[in-house]
Amino acid sequence: MQGRLYRLDGYPGLKLSPSAEDWVTGEVYLLSDPEATLRSLDVYEGCGPEDPEPHEYERVEACALLEDGRTLEVWVYVYQRSVAESRRIESGDFLQTT
Repeated sequence: MQGRLYRLDGYPGLKLSPSAEDWVTGEVYLLSDPEATLRSLDVYEGCGPEDPEPHEYERVEACALLEDGRTLEVWVYVYQRSVAESRRIESGDFLQTT
């Protein structure tokens, strides 16, 4: 999907980007119980209804480009705080260090 990925304190932070040059790699999952799973993930990511604001992440819908060329609307957690460009993962893949 279009975005920029940043290395935070041992975990990634996604910032969406309108630039066609900015891409991140991730995984897409089909949820058998979306409502319950997303509620649990919101709590895990610190953006559940009981978590104090401002949240570190916000769950938003975004468009993902699949390997087979199809596009799919997906939920992603977008990092809401400022982050130095020096922490950017240029490859867009958290498992790579560049």
